[in-house]
Amino acid sequence: MWIPHTIGTKLRRAAWLAAIVVAAVAAGVAVPHIHALVDEFSASRSVETQALEILRREPLRFLVTDRVAAQIVVGSGTNSLVLGRREGYLIAKVSLYYGVDLANLSRQSIVREGSRLVITVPDPGELDFAVDLDSLRYLSKRSGLQVAADWLLDRDQRAELRSQFREAARAYLRDQALLPGRDEIVRRLDGVAGAIGDRLGLEVVFR
Repeated sequence: MWIPHTIGTKLRRAAWLAAIVVAAVAAGVAVPHIHALVDEFSASRSVETQALEILRREPLRFLVTDRVAAQIVVGSGTNSLVLGRREGYLIAKVSLYYGVDLANLSRQSIVREGSRLVITVPDPGELDFAVDLDSLRYLSKRSGLQVAADWLLDRDQRAELRSQFREAARAYLRDQALLPGRDEIVRRLDGVAGAIGDRLGLEVVFR
């Protein structure tokens, strides 16, 4: 079924407005795990090593990762006065996991400054991306000449749209400020800094 360009534009806007953000876990949920994690490590280890091992554990990984779900529309139009209309849309739900991979923390990321333990958080980024194939819809309107040209030139409109999908999703989520930045990640970690610091006997500072 073909959707005219004007309707397609409205569909695209409506689909983009359907974007939702689900934080993987709140800071308050992670706090009860901190004491148990710290107790696992021997006091004979340096506080830097203990802190590094705590931060790499699974409960805190969820704290610094967002799952962002959105419905994305990618469209293209390469109409020609000679060959006629060649327009198409690809619509699908996507999931983007975005945040900080605490496994990338290194010993150099943690510095003791007197009674403080300063932890430099890695830059947030894309951790995983997936398309819900069950939601995938492809809409196309091509003239007979365009169909013939696609066959002769070995062009695949659907593949062309699919190749743009990941970047289109990133661009939309960035433009809508739906991806957590460094300040947001640090704010979440600040929520558990006190619990970690109490057990290590130092003030823990994330930056």
